Amino acid sequence: MSKMNMATPFDSNNGKYARTDQIYFKIRKFDEQTIGVRLKHPATNEPPSAAQQAAQTKLVAAAARAKTALADAEQKATLKAEWKAQKKYKTLLSYAIHKFYNTNEGGNNNG
Repeated sequence: MSKMNMATPFDSNNGKYARTDQIYFKIRKFDEQTIGVRLKHPATNEPPSAAQQAAQTKLVAAAARAKTALADAEQKATLKAEWKAQKKYKTLLSYAIHKFYNTNEGGNNNG
């Protein structure tokens, strides 16, 4: 079981958080090492806006389409050739999600 430490382990702040933020650090019990940090700002308690919900829905759909495309050998070969030609995305899955996120949602769009 881990414990929560409410103290800030930083000597100084660099402007990334404000006094109104609550910072939680998860500490492993056996070696006292920080394994997780969560920053909770009062403004983040609001529900997501309509635009944020639309973007989340679009991302979930793009991820599902990417996984389906990577399961098909023919589409995977096409995506792999395009992925190897670029340098921005490190994994084939991240490239496929990007590609399907930026294409229109209607129908089965392979390109």
